[in-house]
Amino acid sequence: MASTFPFRLVTPTGIVFEGEALEVSAIGSLGEFGVLPDHINFITSLVPGVLDAKLPDGTAMHWVVSGGLAEVKNSVLTVLASSAESPETVDASEAAAQVEVADKQFSTLSYYDPTYQAAQEALQLARARVEAATLKSSAR
Repeated sequence: MASTFPFRLVTPTGIVFEGEALEVSAIGSLGEFGVLPDHINFITSLVPGVLDAKLPDGTAMHWVVSGGLAEVKNSVLTVLASSAESPETVDASEAAAQVEVADKQFSTLSYYDPTYQAAQEALQLARARVEAATLKSSAR
């Protein structure tokens, strides 16, 4: 049994991270999931949220992803994200303001409104950015 596995995080602008990981967790359309070494092959969509990776040296890395796909194939995890933002780049007060705006917009929509899904994803992304800002401040 392997103790690590290859992990690659890719966005349209290029490779954000490529290396070995002990564990990676993210949020898929059916909820949070984790990948460990020797994981079965699978593919799932991602919703906006925080992607966490535990590295062999004991450090943890985090990214705010705005959606995409995660695939495990032959014990290699590849995440194709629409965007990936490091917690260090997140402004906590700006993220909190984004949550307020997104929550206000989302709360007034009907499930049948054509903009419902986009508003829901905007709210999820804003909440993920707040979570990332919290991770940044707790790491200090």
